[in-house]
Amino acid sequence: MAAAFLSQVSSFIGRTSISANYTFDENSPPSQVGLWKVYKATRNAGTSAAVNTGRQNVSVWVHKLEARGREREAVVEQAKKEASAMTRLRHPCVLEVVEPLEETRYELTFATEQIVAPLQEALHSDSRNDIQLDEVETQKGLLQVARGLEFLHDAKMVHSNLTPDAVLINAKGDWKIGGFAFLTPLQSADGRPTAWTFPDYNAALPAAMSRHWDYMAPEYAIDEKLEMANDMYALGCIIFAVHNKGSPPFRNRNSAVTLRQNADELSTVIGSTSWARMGADVLSILSSLLTRYPVSRLTAKSFQKSNYFNNILVSTLKFMERDNFAGRQKEERVQFLKGLMNVLPQFSDRLLRRKMLPALLELMSDRSLLPFILPNVFYISKNLSMIEFSNSILPKLQPLFQIQDPPQNLLLLLEQIELFVTKTSPSVFREGVTPLLYSSLESEHATVQERALKVVPRLCEILEYSHVKEVLFPKIAALFTRTKVLSVKCNTLICFHSMIAVLDKYTLTEKLVPLLSRIKTKEPSVMIATLAVYEVMSKKVDRETLGSAIIPQLWTMSMGPLLNADQFVRFMKAVKEMGTRVESEHLQHLKEVKRMQEHTDSYVSGQQAGGLGRGVTNIDSSKGEIDFATLIGSAHSIGKEIVKDKPQGADPFGLDEFDTLTSHSSTPLPGSTPALTPSHTGSNAASASSGLVTPAMMSNGASLTTATASRPGISPVATSAFRVLQLSAPPSAPSASSLAPTLSKPLAPSSTGGSRAVTPTWTSYPLAPTSSNTSGSNANSSQSSYMNGASNYNISLSSQSTQPSMPLTKPMSTGLGAAPLPPLQPSGSSLSNLSGIASVSGSVPSSGTQGVGTGASRPVQSPGWGTVLTPSKAPGAAAENKQNDWSDFDPLR
Repeated sequence: MAAAFLSQVSSFIGRTSISANYTFDENSPPSQVGLWKVYKATRNAGTSAAVNTGRQNVSVWVHKLEARGREREAVVEQAKKEASAMTRLRHPCVLEVVEPLEETRYELTFATEQIVAPLQEALHSDSRNDIQLDEVETQKGLLQVARGLEFLHDAKMVHSNLTPDAVLINAKGDWKIGGFAFLTPLQSADGRPTAWTFPDYNAALPAAMSRHWDYMAPEYAIDEKLEMANDMYALGCIIFAVHNKGSPPFRNRNSAVTLRQNADELSTVIGSTSWARMGADVLSILSSLLTRYPVSRLTAKSFQKSNYFNNILVSTLKFMERDNFAGRQKEERVQFLKGLMNVLPQFSDRLLRRKMLPALLELMSDRSLLPFILPNVFYISKNLSMIEFSNSILPKLQPLFQIQDPPQNLLLLLEQIELFVTKTSPSVFREGVTPLLYSSLESEHATVQERALKVVPRLCEILEYSHVKEVLFPKIAALFTRTKVLSVKCNTLICFHSMIAVLDKYTLTEKLVPLLSRIKTKEPSVMIATLAVYEVMSKKVDRETLGSAIIPQLWTMSMGPLLNADQFVRFMKAVKEMGTRVESEHLQHLKEVKRMQEHTDSYVSGQQAGGLGRGVTNIDSSKGEIDFATLIGSAHSIGKEIVKDKPQGADPFGLDEFDTLTSHSSTPLPGSTPALTPSHTGSNAASASSGLVTPAMMSNGASLTTATASRPGISPVATSAFRVLQLSAPPSAPSASSLAPTLSKPLAPSSTGGSRAVTPTWTSYPLAPTSSNTSGSNANSSQSSYMNGASNYNISLSSQSTQPSMPLTKPMSTGLGAAPLPPLQPSGSSLSNLSGIASVSGSVPSSGTQGVGTGASRPVQSPGWGTVLTPSKAPGAAAENKQNDWSDFDPLR
């Protein structure tokens, strides 16, 4: 427990604010610079670190204190001196410190601007493309080192240990001076010259604790002179190392004697063939720096003016340096940016990314220079990857999307819309680039609006359907409505033309068509553009829109007074083509409607004629149609009936046949009693089977069977649908023996069924109609309802013209017993004076022999009608109380 507590305390004590505020990049290996290991790090969100500099990415310098005793003290002293000197010095060519030095028990830490690598690592690395150097970048970096040395020398200080490890390359490709562990002022605090110290080398200490002898000036080690020329000699050695993969001109092996010998050979070595391969310009600058005596060397200021840097590319980079560019006149800056487009192709791709692009993006803070900066930025952006463009370029350009003045900015941005398309993903383009288009559409400058409208057709190909419909189309429509500029209105119509392929039918019909119908101008250009939109739209909208909205609008526009003959002909051609389509489609629609109506009528007529009781129906061959039986190859004739088996004893009244109107049998099923069965067997069986009801059949007592009612010879009025049995109490109680049902309408041939005729009226038969129409039957029904001794009830089968109340789909029971009602069988007496009215719409089957009573069963009286629906009370009682004769009977219960 104690050990764990001490470990936690030790970890807390060793934690610095830099490690707490920054996250180290574990994917990038650290670089070794002198005593320090340099890590790439990113500032954590919400911290106040580096707020003044605004730097998000930094390099953290860490030195682990592993030495002990005096060695530890010497290391700490030198590390502190280096970090302190770097913190005090502020110059563009000196590495900038972001976080000051922090010291803990185990390490020393400070943070600077982010660096890519020290120059020494860049010179020895062949695998890292990000730190490889070209000639122009090398010259530019040497100029920056010379400027840093000039700053130190003006401050009367000598670096004293300028090596490739002390030159650091930042993320922008700039060369910065660091490694100030041996920084020495030329004068002490009391104004006296600083005393010279021998460059002793201690092998027991780290190599960074001593001066580097390979870059040491001869006068310092031999003549014991500390002066600014010492740094210029070291700069010459760096130039040599840059052109020789990091190797210095001499290997002095930490020995003053070796250094003296090499210095004496300088004059002869420079002219040797091994040095000549570096080029005349490099040899020229080396001969002015690598000299035995300092009086013949160039100063830092004169070095920058040498012919070695007389290069247009180097001069361009030098001109773009922040302090140099800011000190120029505006006219000079504008001319420079205009001519920069001609120079950019000469730079390497890596130099454009690392040097030119950051400098140009930094200059974009001056809005007045944007029209001259943006073309150069877009040129460089063409070689960037999608990630590089989205991360470095687009965030700098997005604030410019809302700037309306000068309008050249928006025009330049709109011209590069294709670059935005290729360098961004669809989601990034939709969220980050489309605001440029919408801002341009809202601009007050017509030229900007026209330029924005010209890019819309391209965007319709890449934007999502929902974005085009919900965002882009409404903005184009709003501009179309408010603009008064003819060219802008024409361009909006061109945009609508390109959107038709994307927009859905509803948007075209409900939004675009009404929008175009409000066009008032008679300008031919607008009208022809509208015609082009309508021509494409006509392929997607329906015929109703064409006939009611588009074609009338085209007719109106074709009468424009400014149209020429060719334009009018084009209108007429479009009108004819659209009209032909409307004619053909609408005619086809009407034919389909008629066919469906005929099919429906045939279906209804088939129900009325009982056609649904057959397996197949007759087909009108005059129309050229093939009947179903022929189509499927059936061997049965059309007139042949399909008999369905029916369980014995089921449905005693046979009402299921009226409910389903499906196949009926022409003969009673075995074991069942047919409805309205005659008292004796008739001799006209053939007539009955053919569906005709003849007087002969009636005279023999033949009944209307189910098959007879379903024949096509029966009147549609009689076969349309089964009507409800209307049971009502009569005003008077006739005797039960004189029940006489009457046909209210003669049985006529079906309008859609067979062609057989029914014998007209029957006057001398039991079932004789009292009138030729339903209304007459109803009237007769109300006048003569009952005869002497007739039962006190009325069964009325409503005619076709009567509104049905409730179809009888199930057999009725008396509710007084489980036995069904007896069959309706006529008695031997004549059914004269018949008063009940009903249109026979089908047979009324029944089965069983049980009578209706209050509890006792009555004997069946066959073949008479006395036992059918007999009242429970005697006729005498019925006469006394007519209203309560049937109080105990409810046939529907």
